[in-house]
Amino acid sequence: MEYQININYQFTAESETEAKDKAKNYVGNNLEVKAMKDGVYSPLEIASKCKNFRKAKKEHFYVFFLDTQNRILGKETVSIGTLNTSLIHPRECFRTAILKNSASVIFVHNHPSGGLEPSAEDLTVTKRLVDAGKLLGIHVLDHVIVTTDSYTSFKERHLF
Repeated sequence: MEYQININYQFTAESETEAKDKAKNYVGNNLEVKAMKDGVYSPLEIASKCKNFRKAKKEHFYVFFLDTQNRILGKETVSIGTLNTSLIHPRECFRTAILKNSASVIFVHNHPSGGLEPSAEDLTVTKRLVDAGKLLGIHVLDHVIVTTDSYTSFKERHLF
């Protein structure tokens, strides 16, 4: 679980000791700790959750399952392919989404070559998945390609 603390407080003091005392008093009286919700808001956040296969030598295709508030319900490996291809079918991509009552999904796959440009096959598969999601009532939020040190988002590039 991730936590966050934000302090934006400015004050004056006669000495460093007085400043430390004022800061301690302020924090002690005003500190609120709350858990960060595990929502997904950007492709960068999704890419950061894919460290386990970003450097893989074969293509890995994952699905993230999300609820109505974009909280992650789970993720699943749909396919592990070869150096430059992976066999993807909507049936496998949406089976668990249906079982988990997912409102939406995000697809992610790696490019072992390090290239971020979607292939013609990537574009075709994504269109099929988006169409299947529409039929099932499960919104496809994005398809993200990850590499060792970067990512590209189909949604950001307006590819669907």
